[in-house]
Amino acid sequence: MFPTPSQVLRQREGVLADTPFPLLLHALMAEERTCTLELKVRQREKRIVFEDGAPVACQSNLLHETLGKYLVEKGKLSETDYQKALAESISAEVPLSGLLVQKGFISPFDLYKQLQANLAHKLLDCFRWVDAKYRLIADVEPPDASVRTNTGQLILTGVANVMPFDAVATHFTFTDERRFGQMSGSEAGLKLSSKDARLFQALRLRPTFGELMERTGFDTEVVLRRLYALCLLEVAGFVEDVDAKAARLSAGKGTAPAAPASEPVAPPVAAPAPQGTPFSDEDEAARNALVSAFMSHRSKDPFALLDVPEDVQPVPLRKAFLALADRYAPLRFHTPELREKAEVLLAAHAKAFGALSDAEQNLLWRKRRAAHREKDRGTRPTTAEQFRIRTDLLDATTQFDEAKRRLAARNHAGAFEYFEYACDIDPKPLYQAYRAYARYLMKPEAHGRLAQQELQEVLRQEPTLEEGWAFLGEVAQGEGQWGQAEDAFRRAFKLNPKNRRYVELIQEIVRRR
Repeated sequence: MFPTPSQVLRQREGVLADTPFPLLLHALMAEERTCTLELKVRQREKRIVFEDGAPVACQSNLLHETLGKYLVEKGKLSETDYQKALAESISAEVPLSGLLVQKGFISPFDLYKQLQANLAHKLLDCFRWVDAKYRLIADVEPPDASVRTNTGQLILTGVANVMPFDAVATHFTFTDERRFGQMSGSEAGLKLSSKDARLFQALRLRPTFGELMERTGFDTEVVLRRLYALCLLEVAGFVEDVDAKAARLSAGKGTAPAAPASEPVAPPVAAPAPQGTPFSDEDEAARNALVSAFMSHRSKDPFALLDVPEDVQPVPLRKAFLALADRYAPLRFHTPELREKAEVLLAAHAKAFGALSDAEQNLLWRKRRAAHREKDRGTRPTTAEQFRIRTDLLDATTQFDEAKRRLAARNHAGAFEYFEYACDIDPKPLYQAYRAYARYLMKPEAHGRLAQQELQEVLRQEPTLEEGWAFLGEVAQGEGQWGQAEDAFRRAFKLNPKNRRYVELIQEIVRRR
């Protein structure tokens, strides 16, 4: 059905029109690759870092995807506080995330959640980059923050909700008589939505695509999107592939010996409740301390990780390690998410202790520190240079404002170009509505039907968009479709009764009809 992961990764560069983004993600996950995936389309760029097949970082040149702007958009930070924190971050040469925690704008626990969400937001945006060029780079610069994304869940969400439907239909084709089924044991690790679960259960009956639509009650797009994602993840497949996989698994496992009838298996005994020190999950201070240490541990060398000086002696070194091992002991945490972080920290602290306990490695780390200090003294960028880098980020609002200025000046082609830029960066319904309207104004006699289709799709997604209804009314009026024009202007007036122009337009249409 799809090329194998090794076949996909054999080509180090290409275009997503030929090798779609979810196929690349699955191949990197299956092969457990550690590398960087670079994506470029027009002025947009992203670099995604993978470790053992999972995305752990994403650098983007889109302003709204930076952490600060993302927190503002989600209501976690005001624009004023963001601007102040950004200026202080640049002048003090400290990461914005650490400064936000230091200033009390956000707790370490909440920051980690937002970092995860921000990473997912950046990655999901790539599903619509169907015309991007990609390049796989072997070199990886380890990210500072310890954030990780479930690749399978990312593929399912991205294909079901973000990837353009025409791209899904292009890359997932089959004949009407082909039947689909469940791949046994492959759904582990995926959180299925109600729609996903309903479709997955319907696959037990090995339906055709038409039968699957009938049994689920979903339309073509909903079924095709989810079926594509489940087949790509090998959760579902053509029945012949399902049977072949089941046969391989059966041959590999063999026949398990039956238990003697005289020796019945004892029922499982519940583990005794933990005694002694209570869990720290509900202790906000302990939880924040753990998450803060977890997020920053990758960016620290052994001395910083154990918080010891470079001339530390064996006894203080051992005490520092034991204190950290006790403070962040995995047994202190009950929830799997926190316990996993504690286990990672324990392993990192133990590795650091081992490195500094060895004379040769201790000397090596001291030399590395000295080299970093020397490099920082000679190449540290000025505040002005750092600010320039910040302002090089692509900002959809700036592009949109320039497009509106050109539209007001009746430069329709120039306006369309900048509305296109704004939609590239951040495909908000408002930007898409203006782009469709500018397209119509460029060449009304040729673009009327296309602009109508685009506006109708925007309003399907955002039915409360006043500008969308107003533009649709004007386009329909220009096409001589008076009924649709009147309805659109009435909807716009309902959303904004203060705008009397809609009343005048409706009255004019009534007179003409």
